[in-house]
Amino acid sequence: MTGTAPARVAIVGGGFTGLTAAYELAKAGHHVEVYEAAPTFGGLVAGFELADGFPLERAYHFLYTTDEWMIGMAEELGIRDRLDFYPSSIKAFHEGKRYGFTTPLELLSFKPLSFVDRVRTGLTGLRTLSLKRWQPLTTVTAYDWLCKVNGKRATDIVWKPLLVGKFDVYWDKVTMAWLWTRIHVRQTSKIKGEQTERLGYFEGGFRIMVDRWLEELEARGAVLRPSTPIQAFTEVDGRPALVIDGEERRFDAVLGAIPSNALARAAKDHPAMTAEYSKQLTDIDYLGAALMVVTTSEPITDTYWHQIHDLDAPFLVFLSLDSLIGTENTGGRYIYYVGDYVQNDDEVMTMDEDELRERWYAGLERLLPEFRRDLVTESHIFRFRNAQHIVDVTFQSRIPEMVTPLPGYFLANFSQVFPEDRGTNYAVRDGLRVAGLMDEALRAEPSRVAEQEAVAVPASELDKAAS
Repeated sequence: MTGTAPARVAIVGGGFTGLTAAYELAKAGHHVEVYEAAPTFGGLVAGFELADGFPLERAYHFLYTTDEWMIGMAEELGIRDRLDFYPSSIKAFHEGKRYGFTTPLELLSFKPLSFVDRVRTGLTGLRTLSLKRWQPLTTVTAYDWLCKVNGKRATDIVWKPLLVGKFDVYWDKVTMAWLWTRIHVRQTSKIKGEQTERLGYFEGGFRIMVDRWLEELEARGAVLRPSTPIQAFTEVDGRPALVIDGEERRFDAVLGAIPSNALARAAKDHPAMTAEYSKQLTDIDYLGAALMVVTTSEPITDTYWHQIHDLDAPFLVFLSLDSLIGTENTGGRYIYYVGDYVQNDDEVMTMDEDELRERWYAGLERLLPEFRRDLVTESHIFRFRNAQHIVDVTFQSRIPEMVTPLPGYFLANFSQVFPEDRGTNYAVRDGLRVAGLMDEALRAEPSRVAEQEAVAVPASELDKAAS
């Protein structure tokens, strides 16, 4: 803000969206404070270490070659040389058997389908790619569209288990626009002349991007506050304020880089909160995610991604990190992710960790005869609430704007990502977008200039003043 003191900005939520916005606003000269309820930054990409100190993500992540916002941010942060793209590989599980699922030739050998259905499934992919616009697909469900184009039998074998695994009880409500985008992203990310897609992974894991953001923020004087939950979003003297440990701290602008329903809860007593806006925020449904990271003393697969086409499977996700990036990049370790999307109140989200391990180990034994429990060298369980939003056929009309009706408050989270699937690339994109909106608003209101020093006013004193 030319000629004025820098604005004081609070970022609530230290995931990739919040950190991107914080970085951009700090570069613009604003005084930034980042609040994160968890003890570490990174959100769904937060890191941890194996017993020997090897760094990993709690939830698996990779990049497509077309993920321009993540690649561009890596360039800016000076870590593009730590990002490599590797040929992917896919196998499909169906009724206890494994099938190659990476190339068109392997699809034609997928025996659970008749030959006609195999050809029809391949043509369905081509038909989807031939559609240049996703907008007409927003009001039709993926399942209905696939049944019409691919046939019900092939859809029930190939697509339904994946929709059920990804969206649980909402599987038959998901818009085809979302699936259209998934297919287009995967196909357009292939390098010309190659039949398989390449997926990107950072040497040292995605946490190196988080570390670089934090370094840049500290260098620009930003204040980082992990393990600091916000009790309420409110307003004092027409300015946004956060209640932290019973005190109200004022800012010129606040970004809620948190789930929409979390904003509704935190701001329920804000004077500008209406029943209509609260309903818009809370009407967005989310699923939770549970992940288990396992290491073994011997390899149990040579394939990165495993599609599970059985409706009774105990999990959706099984992938082998070392099969993608090579054991030379994992220090000889064999590393796997097992995971599932479930409702936030599902027993998977609360059950004892050892009980969940036993359930998923039994599932691995059924899928992979190569897996034995005595091969496990260590395992770690992580659970995330509100990890996947439900993109049904009404979703586009219900997406909340980044500029909220609460004066000085902005919102950015992956429920605003549509029709793309949520991921780090779009988190960075939206972090850039909301930072631009906030900077523009702050520069347009020079009267809302922050104090140079942080102001913390006890709630009791404000109550006295009001009376």
